[in-house]
Amino acid sequence: QAELAALDRLDDATLWRIARSRTTEAQMERYQTLLDKNANNTLSEKERGELTQLRTEADQQMLRKVHAAALLQWRGHQIPPAEKL
Repeated sequence: QAELAALDRLDDATLWRIARSRTTEAQMERYQTLLDKNANNTLSEKERGELTQLRTEADQQMLRKVHAAALLQWRGHQIPPAEKL
């Protein structure tokens, strides 16, 4: 929550960068690989921890993006649909 609250103090340009940020292709591929292994019950303990970490990071990134977009909208900016950010 402290990290989200800190977004309030950022300038608009920085908030736009956060709102437009994306997960890398490599991270998405690794996440999908781990999800597939999890579905097949072939995930090692180390991979299980990595999957949990990737999921947590993705959740945190999404929260930052949404909060940044909400702040920009509150500041009077037009926010395009997510697929156009």
